[in-house]
Amino acid sequence: MTSKLTRNNNRTSRVARVALTLGLAILPAMLAAPPAKAQTFKLLYAFTGGLDGGGPWGTPLLTGGILYATTLYGGNPSPNEFGSVFEFVLATNTGTYLYDFAGSPYDAAAPMSGLITDGMGNFFGTSTQGGFLMHGTVYQIGGGTEFPINSFNGSDGAIPEGGLFMDAAGDLYGTTSQGGANDCGTVWAFSAFGSFVPLYSFGSSQTDGVNPASGVVLVLSPSFIGSVYGTTTEGGSHNWGTIYSVNLMTKAETILYDFRGGAAGGTPVGGLVYNGKGDFYGTASQGGSADGTAGNGVVFGYSLKNKAYKVLHTFTGPDGSEPLAALTPDGQGNYYGTTFAGGAHGYGTVFKMSSAGTLTTLYSFANGTDGAYPYGGVTLDSSGNVYGAATGGGQHGWGTLFEITP
Repeated sequence: MTSKLTRNNNRTSRVARVALTLGLAILPAMLAAPPAKAQTFKLLYAFTGGLDGGGPWGTPLLTGGILYATTLYGGNPSPNEFGSVFEFVLATNTGTYLYDFAGSPYDAAAPMSGLITDGMGNFFGTSTQGGFLMHGTVYQIGGGTEFPINSFNGSDGAIPEGGLFMDAAGDLYGTTSQGGANDCGTVWAFSAFGSFVPLYSFGSSQTDGVNPASGVVLVLSPSFIGSVYGTTTEGGSHNWGTIYSVNLMTKAETILYDFRGGAAGGTPVGGLVYNGKGDFYGTASQGGSADGTAGNGVVFGYSLKNKAYKVLHTFTGPDGSEPLAALTPDGQGNYYGTTFAGGAHGYGTVFKMSSAGTLTTLYSFANGTDGAYPYGGVTLDSSGNVYGAATGGGQHGWGTLFEITP
């Protein structure tokens, strides 16, 4: 088992590797020929890296006919380039920046996750930087203003990469990828009344999970006792990450599954999605190869009732490689997602997986005007149209927003 220091070095290396890939991707892209099924793909917007931002990492939010995206880079070019919130109105096919982050000490910076909404015009998100101690924030946007509602201080967590979950009472739940009692990340809650509640610090033992890159989902038991569920990118008995739960009353963590690498998959960066029937679905960014090499990643399912883990699809490269985002259900048993790399041109894909585990590649990015390297997931409208963001590529090399029609 590796030490905490080695784990954190491995974690930093993964982020640095992705950033290096994107650094190449955000250079002005060569105008490659579009993939074969270009008639289903519609370019909505190409980020410029200016006020509108650049490098959208999180899953866009669709509400009220408007697509909201956060960008890791760009924003106000002088003196701040800490990312932005961008809105695109589908009916008019027009986009504009909603907010540019200003960074420490009073503002958020560099969001890697998308937004959620309370349905009353308020938006919430996390940022990996910014805040009083530059450890990241939880922020709120509403009424035309933005402000951090929590600045992480290290002991309560640092560098929140994952998104937020909001319950019916308006309480928020999330994770940090680092910080906490063991500097291996945390799970936390933020009440609708404004109080921050630490729930768990990872790395409490040599077999515990460490460094969650995704958020959590809340599931209530028949007695209405809640637990949050998520994944860690590393740690566990085999150091390939874990599926875990944290009980909200006792704050006790339970390891539900230790990823093993190889054919079973490993290093889950995206979070879990719950089907309401006792089953979780997710992606592991590596594994799938029986010979012990890194592999191209897998789609998996986990049954709470049976405590059973199952690989539903193994990526081969031409159908995608390195899925980094959570899946999106359509309510009919199908799940949609992205891969960061692979596909027909090597720059990532958008896919659909049926309830039977049959995967269909909906689009392969070509690193042209269409974009490249989708890090976040996708969102669906009531007609089944698929919306998402490519982190790199596009006309200006700073990523794109896109729509895929069924």
